[in-house]
Amino acid sequence: MYDMWLDKYTDILQKSHDTPIIDLGCGFGNDTLYLCERGYKVISCDFSDEALKRLESFINEPVTKLFDMTTGLPFDTQSTAIIIADLSLHYFSWLTTQKILTEIKRILKRNGSLLARVNSVKDINHGAGQGTVIEENYYYLDGKCKRFFEKRQLDELFADWEVIHIDEYEMDRYKSSKILWEIAAKVP
Repeated sequence: MYDMWLDKYTDILQKSHDTPIIDLGCGFGNDTLYLCERGYKVISCDFSDEALKRLESFINEPVTKLFDMTTGLPFDTQSTAIIIADLSLHYFSWLTTQKILTEIKRILKRNGSLLARVNSVKDINHGAGQGTVIEENYYYLDGKCKRFFEKRQLDELFADWEVIHIDEYEMDRYKSSKILWEIAAKVP
C-alpha cells in the first residue's frame, strides 16, 4: 500500500523514462510499486535481503541491489536522473548523512533530482525526542538509531542543491500519525 506523494512530481519522474529510477532504502516497496505500476524502470535498493525478496510477491522480476548506504552507493557517477529516498535517510549520524547525500549527488546526472521524505523533530509518535541522545536530534531507542530533522538542518544539508520543494506535514500511513519533511532537490 502506498500514498500518492509522488503524484506531484510527475513532470520530474517523466524525465527518467530512459534511465531506471533508484529507490534507495525501498523497505516494503511502496514507492517501487507506485513507479512500476506507472511504467517506470526501478532499481530497488535496501540493506535487507528480506525486504528485497518481499518485492517478488507483488512485482514481476524486480531489479534489486543489496547494500548498506553507509559504505557508499554502488552506482557509476552521473548514472541516473532520479533517486527516491522515502523515509530511509534518517537512521544515520550527521556525518554519515552528509556522506550519503554526497554519494547521491555523485550518481545523479546534471539536473538530476532527489525526492525524499525524512522524520521531523515534531514526530513524537515515532520517537522524536525519546531515547538516549547520540547527537542533536539523533536518538537510540528500542534497538535502533533514528534522526529527526529541523528545517535549518535540511537547509544546511541541501545548501548546494537547487531545492524545488520542501514541506513539513502529517501523514496517516501508520497506526499513529507521522510528521515528516518532504524534499525535492536538483543537482545544479
